[in-house]
Amino acid sequence: GVRTAVGVKISGDDPAAIQTLANQVAAVLKDVRGAVDVFPDQIVGENYLEIEIDRRKAARFGVKVEDVQGVIEVALGGKEITTTVEGRRRFPVRVRYPRDFREDEDRVRNLLVDAGEGMSMSKAENDAPTAPVKRQIPLSMVADIRIVPGPSMIKSENGRLRSYVQLNVRNRDIVGFVEEARQAVAAQVPLPPGSAVEWSGQFEHQVRAQRTLTIVFPAVIAIIFVILFLAYRDLSDTLMMFLAVPGAVAGGAIFQWIFGYPFSTAVWVGYVACFGLATETGIVMMVYLREAIERRGGLDKIDSAETIREAVLEGAVARLRPKLLTEGTMILALIPMLWSTGVGSEFMKPMAAPILGGILVADEVIDVLIPVLFFWDRKRRLQKRLLAAAPSNPV
Repeated sequence: GVRTAVGVKISGDDPAAIQTLANQVAAVLKDVRGAVDVFPDQIVGENYLEIEIDRRKAARFGVKVEDVQGVIEVALGGKEITTTVEGRRRFPVRVRYPRDFREDEDRVRNLLVDAGEGMSMSKAENDAPTAPVKRQIPLSMVADIRIVPGPSMIKSENGRLRSYVQLNVRNRDIVGFVEEARQAVAAQVPLPPGSAVEWSGQFEHQVRAQRTLTIVFPAVIAIIFVILFLAYRDLSDTLMMFLAVPGAVAGGAIFQWIFGYPFSTAVWVGYVACFGLATETGIVMMVYLREAIERRGGLDKIDSAETIREAVLEGAVARLRPKLLTEGTMILALIPMLWSTGVGSEFMKPMAAPILGGILVADEVIDVLIPVLFFWDRKRRLQKRLLAAAPSNPV
């Protein structure tokens, strides 16, 4: 099967035509941006001894075709003549010519085949013919024997011969590469009748994963929003905490562009993780701001916007230390992943880039934007409460 990122499966009925087609496809794929390690399977690569019986010559010598086939079977392949029984086991007994009689082409040519019967002459009885005599002739007199090239391995699928062109993709989105490669092969490689080209490989797993992520991605965002709303029972606070998500998207996209990673399953997983981490830091900020308000008796006991402003500043500053500790720990953990070269680095590096970028940008959004929005929201609520409590002027 295909052990590389991308494989082109070529099927047909003629091994030589499949080999030619595989070489043409490989030549086209080498010119597609991102293709590396392109190599087609080599179908033809071994020499085989081919024996073709000449029926006219065999008839001329009075030799039956089945007799020639019998000699070839016994000499080269071996023929089962009986079965020996040893206890509860049975073993076939085969007869075969010694290796000295079949080790090269010339010795095979000289294998003897029984020919038709002839008449011998006896001089003692005035040269009268005697009983028929068995004759033997070389195999080369009734068959064409030659060495021909053939397939080193016959690969088939669904009753048809097939070959592979295997390759890897580097510094490019693998799904986009496959789409471009399909178009290039279809435009430049004409398919003979009876041949077919099918694309397969490890990229199929990535396609399935991306289809799954198209469902998981919005589901994760929706679940985060619902959990926050159920926890705080306040739509305004939930929306403010959720502002960390757009910041995480922006930061992740910037770092993905800086490091040059195409969209892949690892990158999408990094974005999902980044959303969770960014939302977590937004929750911490919101907790400190709400606690600062509660320490002043809650919004019902506050009677001025200046008090709300002092509470917001207190909560935002108090949150700075845990924020720096959390952010610093994450950065120290993610930086080695970006420059790792060991096993699994091809997955960890593109996953770490959006996480790191998202955390850096989202934290700044949280530190600057959420306190301001929180102050405006609580000020609006205070004004609404004061207006509702003020006595109406009689007309």
